Amino acid sequence: MVDVNSSLMSGLSGLILAGGEGRRMAGRDKGLISLAQKPLVEYAIECMAPLVDDLSISCNRNRELYQDYQLACISDELENYQGPMAGLAAGLRHAKHDWLLVMPCDTPLMTSHVMAQLLDCLKTEKTRNSLQAILFSHQGLQPLHGLYHKSMLPIFEQCLAENKNALQRLLRSMDSIHIHQALDAELSFNNANDPEELHTIECLLADNEHNV
Repeated sequence: MVDVNSSLMSGLSGLILAGGEGRRMAGRDKGLISLAQKPLVEYAIECMAPLVDDLSISCNRNRELYQDYQLACISDELENYQGPMAGLAAGLRHAKHDWLLVMPCDTPLMTSHVMAQLLDCLKTEKTRNSLQAILFSHQGLQPLHGLYHKSMLPIFEQCLAENKNALQRLLRSMDSIHIHQALDAELSFNNANDPEELHTIECLLADNEHNV
């Protein structure tokens, strides 16, 4: 378990992104899809809970089911699924602390150990004061696994108001972003985007349990 207070000298908010349309899952709510007899969102909760003291779920449907986890459930302010930028904006708006740790609901192999690498990047006051986001790089930029400062909120709000919701394009254009090369994360970023990928991850989990 990571001691958030020793890492950041203050608390840390967290957000699980579960508000997508699930197009490649035939419109199903991905966070509630079962993997090894457990909803995907539960894997994300188990990963994030040791790292933050203010955890929320971004969800745009099935709110009553997500509320069973006794966590704050927040929805996008804009309708018609504006993408993950809208979820990030809602999360930053709701966050109790200056920094928001984010991960999606569909990377069940992600671990607290890997996510904690982002916290290590914030250990110095100089770093905290100069950055607006810290993101993973693993076979490309991973903007949905990151740390976002509240100062990003007006930037996201302006982009959404102008219908410029391409998250990667925005982040790549900014100088106040730190990109961290993920370590010991060979399988951590495997996404359950569609039924085939979900099956692959289920096989990986089964192999891991067999080898333990």
